[in-house]
Amino acid sequence: MTEIWRLLDTEYRDDPFMNMSLEEAIPRTVGEGTAPNTVRFWHNSNTIVLGCFQSADLEVNYNACKETGTQVVRRFTGGGAVYHDAGNLNYAISLKKGHPLVPDNDLQLVFQRLSEGTVDGLRSLGVHAEFQPINDIQVDGKKVSGAAGSLRWGTIFHHGCILVASDLAILGRVLNVPPVKLADRHVASVQKRVTTVRDELQKDVTTRDVRDAIVRGIEHSYNVRL
Repeated sequence: MTEIWRLLDTEYRDDPFMNMSLEEAIPRTVGEGTAPNTVRFWHNSNTIVLGCFQSADLEVNYNACKETGTQVVRRFTGGGAVYHDAGNLNYAISLKKGHPLVPDNDLQLVFQRLSEGTVDGLRSLGVHAEFQPINDIQVDGKKVSGAAGSLRWGTIFHHGCILVASDLAILGRVLNVPPVKLADRHVASVQKRVTTVRDELQKDVTTRDVRDAIVRGIEHSYNVRL
């Protein structure tokens, strides 16, 4: 019998703080048993989202944020800082602990398994996406999506952001990337380390197009219905 997961498109495009609050509320309620296993898609306006352990002073170019109207918010999961805008699609998967799809004691395996639906969806659009440990999806060595997650509150939680048609010029201005991280990849800027779905396909593509493809990818990869 095909398992049914809840599908949400609930969002607060101009309020990243509410978006982050909902991002935490959903896995809490799934773990409590008051909500079903859930997939959520959503958008932010220009926002830097910091990992829970990061220093804003190190990661954020405050002057560029002020000039571009970029807000700064912190999420409850670890990992690195990411940039959101209207061309960025965010998704989250919340599963009750003990779900047979993924182990509930190995976050690395959670990243890999719960990225499969996203990879499947991107490939169906013609993007040559590959999962790259620890938690990236790449196209020919360039990052198109990153993920983070947690194993708490009785929930297996995985969320990520996909650069569909994001403004990489603003991304490169508002985020500070340590020189050692750039040197390790032998590149000179943030923009050269990342790519977008639009750039890979060389045509206009909307976040809705990508959202619908990932819905199909999740259903196909995990034999579920959203």
